[in-house]
Amino acid sequence: MVKHLNFQKYGPVVISILLILFFSPSVAFSKMVTQIIPSLTISEEYSDNYLKTAANKQEEYITSYGLGFTLGFLDKKSEIYLAYNPVYKDYKNLDRDGLLHNASLDGKFNPTQFTDISTHLAYTSNTDNNAGESWQNIASVFGNTRISKNTILDYSESYSRNFNEQERTGAFREHDINRTSAGITHQFGENDRVGAKFLYSFDKSDTADADENKKYRPSVFATYWLTPLNGLDSNLYYENTDFDTSTNDIQTYSGHLRYLRKFSKHFDGYLKYRHSHSERETGDHDIYHPSIGFDWQVTEDSGISLGIGALFHEWDNANKDSTDPFLDMDAYKIFNFSRRGSLSITGSSGYSEAGESSETATTGTATESASLGFRTYYQAGARLNYQLLKQLSSNVFSSYRLNDYQETGVGRKDNRLTMGGGLSWLPLRWLQFKLTYTYTDFDTDAAAQRGDYTENRAFLSVSFIPKQPVRMDFTPSRQAFETEIFNY
Repeated sequence: MVKHLNFQKYGPVVISILLILFFSPSVAFSKMVTQIIPSLTISEEYSDNYLKTAANKQEEYITSYGLGFTLGFLDKKSEIYLAYNPVYKDYKNLDRDGLLHNASLDGKFNPTQFTDISTHLAYTSNTDNNAGESWQNIASVFGNTRISKNTILDYSESYSRNFNEQERTGAFREHDINRTSAGITHQFGENDRVGAKFLYSFDKSDTADADENKKYRPSVFATYWLTPLNGLDSNLYYENTDFDTSTNDIQTYSGHLRYLRKFSKHFDGYLKYRHSHSERETGDHDIYHPSIGFDWQVTEDSGISLGIGALFHEWDNANKDSTDPFLDMDAYKIFNFSRRGSLSITGSSGYSEAGESSETATTGTATESASLGFRTYYQAGARLNYQLLKQLSSNVFSSYRLNDYQETGVGRKDNRLTMGGGLSWLPLRWLQFKLTYTYTDFDTDAAAQRGDYTENRAFLSVSFIPKQPVRMDFTPSRQAFETEIFNY
């Protein structure tokens, strides 16, 4: 509680100090685009199961009134974007009426010719949950520096204080999440590279919780083409998971080796073998994972990788040895099939010993439950955008995620299916209407911990914006798309 009071009191001061630091004299008096734009938004939201329960569904109507502003500064070496959008929410049935604050500060900087840095700071108050008011904040820095012609150093720091729904129980949990990483990559051929990376993360709750943990993960990787058509790809890592409220800590050693066969400039076939060995107090666990598949790499962050294989499990405890088919998937692609329409797809699968691995965790979500132990997951999503008329656009979206927790005593599967669509109409340059409908179906066989539920949600808003605000030139990232498609 002390942390809450401190940040509520000093949060705006912190943001002000950062603004002063960002707006240095060299930036303030250089040639830049500057714009301040006010906005007014009124919205109506309906849910037929607002508390997400199997029985005694709570119907809710929420009317929101938002009056805010955006402020943008752009020049050749920096882009800064500030937004403040307070919203008053009026609940028809629940006693949660109140004013919410939403402030954010984003920046892109090029302090030197060889360094790029992106920053994000957000401060949010929230009463839109099952446990009352909370204050949340997020801060992150991502950067890379070219230390030589063929060597790049990348680094990142992400921290968030969240109050969000927990996968294990469905209850809301207040916790701090941190993720720190640094890596170096050296390119010694057209497609040959070698590098190392270190990741550190923690999940800390205000009160004792089984999912609290600390992780660190050093890794090395290399890709080398023996001939123009034949290559090798490898990765080795060690991960230590230290639980705060349990002695069943986990140490995992894992690595893979792939043989690559090039069929075209962007298309490779592969044969892969991965082995994982984990040690813990309750017994060791080995996974043997052979697979065969292909990589279709269109751009650096866009492509499709698909493999078919099997996971051979050997447990040194009460868990039963097993052989499970496994689809190794990593796909992200945007198909622009006409001037009016585009299709975005994403899909991935994986397995780890304790919740989301450090390599794929997203600060601010924390939907995984580390205490449930080993699990495999599959997730896929798609969104179709189509311009119906000059001022009328539409979209249809869907996502699915399966978490399969396989240890004896857990034996749990969680399925979440989301479908929906929306319309956006701009009859005038300063007037916008939005309508969105979403259907969510959550199903689990862990009834003792949380229940199934379905929810229909509709959202209608009208926004008055005198002029389109200055926006940073951020290329839409895969992470941003997945956060949106899996969190409707």
